[in-house]
Amino acid sequence: MNLKRILTAGAAVMTLLPQTVLHSGAEDTPLYDRSKDLIGEISMTQKRPKASALEYSEIPVTAFRVSDLSPAADTDMDYTDWWYSEWDDCRYLFLPVTADPARLVITYSAGDTLYLNGQTVVSGEAADLSGSDGLFQVTVGEQDCGTLKIMQSNLGCIYLTTSHGGLDKLDSSRYVTETGTVLMLNAAGGTEYSGEIEKLSAHGNSSWDYSKKKPYNLKLPKKENLYGMGKAKKWVLLSNYLDHAMLRNKLTEEMCRAAGMECVMDSVFVDLYADGSYRGTYQFSERVQIQKNRVNIRDLEEETEQLNSLALSEYPQKVNGAETAKEYIENSYKYYDIPNDPEDITGGYLLEFQLWNRYGKKCDSGFVTARGQAVGIDGPEYASKAQAEYIRAFVQDAEDAIYSETGYNAKGKHYTDYLDEASLITAYLVQEISMNIDGTSTSFFLWKDSDLTGDGKLHFSPAWDFDFSYNNFPTSRSNSDGNIGYSWKPDNLFTAYFPINGYNESDRPTAGKSWIGQLYQNEAFVKRTSETYFAHFVPFLRHLTAENRPYLNELAEAIRPSAEMSNARWHTYGGKSYSQFGYATSGANFMESVEKTGGFIRQRADWLCKLWQPDVFIRGDVNADGVFNTADAILLQKWLLAVPDTVLVRSNAADLHADGRLNAADLSVMKRELLA
Repeated sequence: MNLKRILTAGAAVMTLLPQTVLHSGAEDTPLYDRSKDLIGEISMTQKRPKASALEYSEIPVTAFRVSDLSPAADTDMDYTDWWYSEWDDCRYLFLPVTADPARLVITYSAGDTLYLNGQTVVSGEAADLSGSDGLFQVTVGEQDCGTLKIMQSNLGCIYLTTSHGGLDKLDSSRYVTETGTVLMLNAAGGTEYSGEIEKLSAHGNSSWDYSKKKPYNLKLPKKENLYGMGKAKKWVLLSNYLDHAMLRNKLTEEMCRAAGMECVMDSVFVDLYADGSYRGTYQFSERVQIQKNRVNIRDLEEETEQLNSLALSEYPQKVNGAETAKEYIENSYKYYDIPNDPEDITGGYLLEFQLWNRYGKKCDSGFVTARGQAVGIDGPEYASKAQAEYIRAFVQDAEDAIYSETGYNAKGKHYTDYLDEASLITAYLVQEISMNIDGTSTSFFLWKDSDLTGDGKLHFSPAWDFDFSYNNFPTSRSNSDGNIGYSWKPDNLFTAYFPINGYNESDRPTAGKSWIGQLYQNEAFVKRTSETYFAHFVPFLRHLTAENRPYLNELAEAIRPSAEMSNARWHTYGGKSYSQFGYATSGANFMESVEKTGGFIRQRADWLCKLWQPDVFIRGDVNADGVFNTADAILLQKWLLAVPDTVLVRSNAADLHADGRLNAADLSVMKRELLA
């Protein structure tokens, strides 16, 4: 008798778990209005807990540098300075995976001879920093100078050397850019890239503004295949500073891939060193762009460039329907006065739904629909008038169909004639499961290929920017139907209740429901959403948060040494007091932050299962006759006893015990419920 038959894809059914302390205190937490893009209550300076006076903040050592961190690489960039932590009143050395602690060159300047655990350190010579559990007592002459703690990563690393003011200057303003050189190594010490950086600049909005550990965009002089992600010039270093689990972006990437999303940006974790300073764990990622290895559609911008003598950005920017390109006005659009267009302007286009108050400054080309949806044209970045008018009209026709009572616009076309509904449902589910506070407001991408090479429809991918998801930012959303969703509560809809961003801003005539919110009024759309959730998301979510060896913990363990180094450097642990938003998603250590994230995801997945299960099947109805009764219990018992020719017609209705397996526990629950 086989009582361990694991359910096949889409077959896991979960039940609602009791609510826990994950959101019990959220009502006392200030809610932030994301649409304002201003969070005045947030302090950028975390205060050190009151304790005894700092004994070792000032010691007679003016420099302490360790070099030869990557001896197999032909470089002089592999060095780092020690770092003083006021939190621990000690000094740290953060070593990359390539370093041999027994063979490090130490160079220092001090008022007297420096000793580590009583052993003389000769400046400029190799020293052995292995052993002693990574703890060394620092002495200068006879003066006690505290403790040196050594930590070492297990990931590949990136060494940056900037050409001008360094990262500290870049960090001071999002408008500063840098150049320099970079060495990228993998975990085995092999070189991924060594050479010039054409441009290093600020990345993101809130992730930049509210992070002390800054994220960066990086552009190389030519396309390079880095860490097996395919050739490209443009990359991004995500800091994940606001996410104390550091995995929200990565686990969403994995979920998108498991769900079959068409375009998924790949990434790897690395340690970043810049100008001798250890900067922490970073997620080195592909950027969202039209490119063979990313959003692989026709490059309309490249073809337009070939037909014009100037760089496209050099042509005058124009606006129609508004006084300036900075304004957010319904039915307006902006473009560049480019003289020559390719014969085919039906694609490809990469579009991004944008916040109303970012549209003016963030979108060089774009348009605002009749119902107020701001849309940036990210590709072509500098769209001609004909291109902007074409894609604007196409999107408007789709929107008109979405908001009609029948799903058909005045041209007699259904909204599915304009958009790939399966990809839209997948994109929606990613946002709803994660309770991403940006949802469909910003960083929500869609694209359209040329009618000659594609299907002529809008597709919704890739998913991007999930720092503020999975209970990591307390806020709410409401639409004109009076529906309200709360980002910290796993037991309510959230993304389905988004308005079009800009709704109720100065009484503007924008729509009271987002595209998704409007479509969610349709029972058939909800049914297809439910079916997609169980078929393509539940198996991954079950695997992600399994009781035994949850995949989320595997992701965490894979970066744990690096993450704990980064935590020591930035103090991104310690509980609610050390969260940038004063919210209880920070754990006492890295793994506790991960576990808090996993606990919330488990509750969220369970509640969505309970919500959408009736649209897919009747719980316990394993013979699929539309009724849950004794016949189902008999069938399940025969199946568990391996009676020949016994088939569960609907096995996904049988996991009543909600553990991802069909066994005697499910039969016990079934009998108990039938007798109740």
